Amino acid sequence: MYKIAISDLDGTLLNEHHKLSTTTKTSIEQWILNDRKFVIATGRSYIESKYIQSSINKPIYVISSNGGRIHNPDGYMIFRKDLPADIVNYICQYEFPQEIQITLFTDQHWYTNFIRLDQESNNIGSSFFHVVTNLKEFDVSNVIKITFWAKHNELIPYKKQLETKLVNRVKLTFSLDNCLELMPITVNKGVAAATVLKELGIDHKHAVAFGDGMNDVELLTLVGKPIVMKNAQPSLVSALPNSDMTNLCNKEHGVAEMLDKLRVL
Repeated sequence: MYKIAISDLDGTLLNEHHKLSTTTKTSIEQWILNDRKFVIATGRSYIESKYIQSSINKPIYVISSNGGRIHNPDGYMIFRKDLPADIVNYICQYEFPQEIQITLFTDQHWYTNFIRLDQESNNIGSSFFHVVTNLKEFDVSNVIKITFWAKHNELIPYKKQLETKLVNRVKLTFSLDNCLELMPITVNKGVAAATVLKELGIDHKHAVAFGDGMNDVELLTLVGKPIVMKNAQPSLVSALPNSDMTNLCNKEHGVAEMLDKLRVL
């Protein structure tokens, strides 16, 4: 029997409108009522994740910022890891092309060089808002992660450059084809999930996880039953060829359908 389910949010648990459907909410609640645990593991901030957590109305752990923060069901932070200030300063001072959006995430806000119109619909109802700022004058302390938004082929060379310059210090991964994320080298959803499993006394073999992007690789590799979404990035499917796949995509409540099936095993 699987004792715990760990799920990504966007492209996985949430629908195409970045909302938690009634169908999925009900499945999660039934899973928990069946004496099992549920964990959110997302690249979003804790403020945003907490909004989804409260809508579930059940005690769950929250892994946010790709593992940069872990909060227990009572809202107490049990783990935090920020980017070193010198790395943040290097990014802020680097001369990137103007079309690349650079965003720095803290616990309270996300700071960016400009706003992309296609991001306006990404808000999930929380009070976590953007602040347009001059990055060259930015306070480089307390930054959890950095994202770069642009066309995929425009980001590839900068991914390679940053991996070379900051070798063994950062982890760079595409959470979306047009979104490159930079975190401390020791931070990912898999490491964070292992921390939660240890605290709960649950073996990773008894865990199931859901994901759709490359920032879910370590999480899916950790658990006994990794499940990629039908709508997952092709690169994720290729990276984890032995994983199961949902029959339905996120907008069709794919996680809910699989939770219901696993709950009766």
